[in-house]
Amino acid sequence: MHSVRKTVYYPPETSQRPKVESLIMHNSFFTAISPQKRRIVLLAIIYAGFISLGLPDTILGVAWDAMRAELGQPVDHAGLIATLLTICSAISAFGSGAILRLTGTGKLLAICAFVTGLSLLGYALTPAFWLLLVFAVPLGFGQGAVDTGMNFYVAKHYTSRDMNWLHCCWGIGATAGPMFATAVIAAGWSWRGAYAGVSAVQLITLGALFALSLPLWRENGGSSGENESVETIHGKAEWRSFRFLCCPAMMFFYCAAEVSMGLWSYQFLITCRGVSGETAGYAVVGYWGMLSAGRFLIGFVANRLGNSRQIRYSMMLAAAGAVLMLIPGCIPLTIAAVGLVGFAFASFYPAMMHAAPHRFDDATAAAVIGCQGGGAMLGTALCPAAFGFLAARTTFGLLPWMVIAIAALILLLEFKVDGVRGGRLADDTGPASRPE
Repeated sequence: MHSVRKTVYYPPETSQRPKVESLIMHNSFFTAISPQKRRIVLLAIIYAGFISLGLPDTILGVAWDAMRAELGQPVDHAGLIATLLTICSAISAFGSGAILRLTGTGKLLAICAFVTGLSLLGYALTPAFWLLLVFAVPLGFGQGAVDTGMNFYVAKHYTSRDMNWLHCCWGIGATAGPMFATAVIAAGWSWRGAYAGVSAVQLITLGALFALSLPLWRENGGSSGENESVETIHGKAEWRSFRFLCCPAMMFFYCAAEVSMGLWSYQFLITCRGVSGETAGYAVVGYWGMLSAGRFLIGFVANRLGNSRQIRYSMMLAAAGAVLMLIPGCIPLTIAAVGLVGFAFASFYPAMMHAAPHRFDDATAAAVIGCQGGGAMLGTALCPAAFGFLAARTTFGLLPWMVIAIAALILLLEFKVDGVRGGRLADDTGPASRPE
């Protein structure tokens, strides 16, 4: 028993733990493995959580046709659900930094995981469309908090490689979700079965796993809020800085480009390059596939590059791919360029999240990660629709120009945040805090 106590790490600011927490840790089955293995187990749980988080994000597109037929709704009402979800997630993300300081990561994730799982169960049982909108509110708030909490925890305690693979896991979930819904509906079952299945996964994978693993979050200093300190006061001052505001702005513009490419590159290829619908469809699949595969592959070199270089190389490569998209007369080159832009985008989101604890103090980092998540969601909700409105009245040939302009703007903002020289921030590939 005494030897186990020596392996438990509590940060200085949270070293005075109630004795009951110590007993929970010592009496749990996690004490049977070494501290290093406990970190690996916790990372595996976080990865499983991020896969689970991605599952419901893409189901609506597959299930909506059956849902609207049963509930008697027009096809465009799916947009109401998606917009409400995005807005609630953005509001939750913006406020999650302050909540994290009060509750701690582990507790917040466990609570919100049960909220999201029960909300999805409400989807499966709903008798009317308006109840879908009601359940979308807690679902959006829960997803925004879980996303912010896991991003902050991995950024603070794990490496840049781990962060890239974390977001690769979201891509796995986002791919598996519609596959599961398609299989359920193709088997002759109701769309409700798809949401019930995902609800069960959320409650078991997110809720139960996070609750059972609370001792692991405590061990790494993620269990409770932090006292109002010099660090927190500093964080409040950072909120007013232009450098702080640049970070969510970068995420806003990045998601505007990423989602617009995924949504409108099909129209660009058909109307501006004369590509067939089938070929254009495969090109869009290739775009998202390259983005997900890129996060896995870049993970192997992320620790060598550092976050700042990943961000800069991402935007420079995206601009190069967009320039190739402007070259007419060679369809294979255009399709390859679309895939290149997807690969270029792969490392940007994970690097921005992982860089936050290295750019700011802990209190500010939690806030900036929440604001970055909120900015990303707002960019997703507003900009693709605005671009589509403009392009439909002019030309979808504006798409590569938009990517080039956004890449240039993000590079300028990044220079403001990290300095012109950039390179690697101070030890910015590893965790921002390490166990003793």
